Amino acid sequence: MLSTNGGLTIYKKQIQFGTHQYGFISGEGILGQVAEWLNPLELEVDTYMIISDSGVPHPIIAQTVAAFEKAGTTYLLTFPPGEKNKNLITVESLCRKALALGADRRTAIVALGGGVSGNVAGMVAGMLCRGLPLIHIPTTLIAASDSVLSLKQGVNLDQGKNILGFFYTPRVVCVELSFLHSLPAREIRSGLCELVKNLLAILPEQMDTYRKLLRPSNQYRMEELQQFIEFCIEAKMTVMQDDPYEKNHAVVLEYGHTIGHAVELLGNGDYSHGESIAFGMLCMSTVSKWLGLLTEKEVDLHYELLELVGANVIPPSLWIPNIERYMLRDNKKGYRRYVPGKTGLVLLNGLGRINQEAGSFITYVDDALVRESIRYHTESKIHIKG
Repeated sequence: MLSTNGGLTIYKKQIQFGTHQYGFISGEGILGQVAEWLNPLELEVDTYMIISDSGVPHPIIAQTVAAFEKAGTTYLLTFPPGEKNKNLITVESLCRKALALGADRRTAIVALGGGVSGNVAGMVAGMLCRGLPLIHIPTTLIAASDSVLSLKQGVNLDQGKNILGFFYTPRVVCVELSFLHSLPAREIRSGLCELVKNLLAILPEQMDTYRKLLRPSNQYRMEELQQFIEFCIEAKMTVMQDDPYEKNHAVVLEYGHTIGHAVELLGNGDYSHGESIAFGMLCMSTVSKWLGLLTEKEVDLHYELLELVGANVIPPSLWIPNIERYMLRDNKKGYRRYVPGKTGLVLLNGLGRINQEAGSFITYVDDALVRESIRYHTESKIHIKG
């Protein structure tokens, strides 16, 4: 739904995942109207604790703190950026700081930043006082169009990504579009890699529309960024409306993630989440082609769309043993009984259709075949051009 307020165009949507509902609002300048969109929530809080990683630009932090100070007592809690700090040590430290500042049941947790900040703050919100209101202020395109559109809160262990966590529903998401518009091209690319995933795996009927919009420069007008977010909301709700915990057909959202998460962790910040998932999708498309699930033309579409956003991740082939090690601990393991010598993967059986095997949305593939697909994409000369 679009509305105007003081000359501003504001997008409002009620996110519905099963019985879980929360508001989503985005637009340029809306953060300054924080009291207006908080009041209808009837949160019964008087204190806001903003949790952000220290990598979020200072002007964004300052603007957000100033906005929430109009609604109540506001504190800022920060932690070092990066996946290596997305862990229980960080969560415990933030909980202790929040309690030292007087956090109680009249406190709301505000997640400010990208996916790491959102997950860490989500863990704090779900654990403190057995659950405090969670408000998301995403500052990256991938957070605004992917991670905040979920009930999942999680942190990492040495054994893998998002191993520890739970499902916890936010109360509202507020996307200040001016924050996204100032992002560097690489951050925009990361979000658009997930948009490409949604096109290939969920809503391929909208392929032609986005082929015309995507461009390698990754420079977009704010209304275009808004369109990308709206599309991702549509894709997420298509599969999660009846599967809020992503255990059945909504597991298609994990397309490319089994390998992608491993690359992201091994890269230690060198590769963004979206770029890593792009590599994972290419590997999965090749496996699917070898198994007769995708045609050559459908695989080519993976390359074409990722080339349109300038994705170009080629991890070294020396990583393959470690990629396999992380894949063994993938957080989807257990959806089906483990089969020795095989890896459980999310595969497509045609664009927009998740493959099913033995009544499951996880397909077991010989480890050797998975290894060969990774090797092909690390050593082949045929790659997307960045």
